[in-house]
Amino acid sequence: MTGAYDTGMDLLTESATELDRVAGACESPEDAARLSALAERINSYLAKSRPTTTLGMPQIVSDEARLTDADVIHRTGEFNKSHIRVLTD
Repeated sequence: MTGAYDTGMDLLTESATELDRVAGACESPEDAARLSALAERINSYLAKSRPTTTLGMPQIVSDEARLTDADVIHRTGEFNKSHIRVLTD
């Protein structure tokens, strides 16, 4: 043990790297293909996830939809703050 704290994402990154390394050392092309495919699936998941993504949570794919100002209900009076932030391009 190194004493360092590993996150789930760090462990997945390390696992994908090791799977690629082991796949390159396989004598069986079928085993190498399976390990490489698994490493690619892990890397694909990591590429689409944020560091704060909870492991075990289903992957949510963004459709690039953004709220417009018309989509936000603006409050008035003393409750004029909204928890929705409108992002501009």
